[in-house]
Amino acid sequence: MKEIEKVPAKIKHKPEDFIVEEIGDKWICTVEPTTNHRPPTTENSNAVFLWCELEKKNIDHFRAIEEISTALQTREIGYAGSKDKRAWTSQRISIFKPNIELVKNFSHPDIILKNFKWNKRKIKIGYLDGNHFKITLRDIDKKDAMTITKQIRNLEWFPNYFGSQRFGINQGNVKIGKLLLKRKWAEALKEINGQESNDPLSSLKKINRKNMLMYINSVQSKIFNDILEQALEENIKFKLTTNSQRLTANKQEPSSCLLMGYNTRFFSGRLGEIEQQILTAHNLTLENFNIKELPFLRMKGSFRKAVTEIKDLEIETSDDDEFPGSKKIYLAFTLPSGTYATTFLENFFILN
Repeated sequence: MKEIEKVPAKIKHKPEDFIVEEIGDKWICTVEPTTNHRPPTTENSNAVFLWCELEKKNIDHFRAIEEISTALQTREIGYAGSKDKRAWTSQRISIFKPNIELVKNFSHPDIILKNFKWNKRKIKIGYLDGNHFKITLRDIDKKDAMTITKQIRNLEWFPNYFGSQRFGINQGNVKIGKLLLKRKWAEALKEINGQESNDPLSSLKKINRKNMLMYINSVQSKIFNDILEQALEENIKFKLTTNSQRLTANKQEPSSCLLMGYNTRFFSGRLGEIEQQILTAHNLTLENFNIKELPFLRMKGSFRKAVTEIKDLEIETSDDDEFPGSKKIYLAFTLPSGTYATTFLENFFILN
């Protein structure tokens, strides 16, 4: 992909500027008004999961789930993926054997439950094909808006980099992750919470596992980004794949880059050389990922799609009603699950 000079733009100035509509198997959620806010009047003995759309605005995903759980007096709520906080989003959720009266009486200023139907299965993480985004970027220089709009229209694919937020402030998550991979327990513990301990490994075992995994995943992500960046600089071609196609180490037509682990097998050819060079540049080996002292952090390794096709692209430029004298750009597009809209946008914009 040709190097593009990025332009400054404001993102999520208002929740309505960042709309996310989930796409699943045989369903498409929308934030449009619906005619069906009313749940079924009776329970279904054969299908025990009540599916519905959760539409929310300017509220954190997990807080929204907690609010619904409290109101419906149940912890049995399933969803396919989390959605942004400062945004207007719609997604499918499932509720196991709900109290229909509580569902009928549910009311919240930032949450709507709609489009109900019974189903035999629970919605789980990963049960989605992708998301449709409708995004308004603001406070853009007029000349920049014209230039960048033309470049986006000509786009067919973009690198599937991990976003910089994954790495933490000043890449702090990566630093901690490497300390853990190097078994430098005392240093890692001090970086995490400033503590010193006579038995730092025992102290690390008490830290939330999701947080600990985040540190290791950040290292995998940084190595992935570095490999992909170098590969694209050298014009290595990657095959575009759909979500239904399995990512493998195809030696002729690679579609993915590695997420390093102790069981990783490098690609052949120049891509494999790059992988090994990047891993060495990070002063790591594959065996570093086999953290037997903290088994839940052991990483076998896997693949991640290298490049992503952008679908259903729409783009419009107009005067910005919020920032006089500037332009706003409206973008609508569909991305597969696991790919973030900001990853796409950061190819063109300096987001603030």
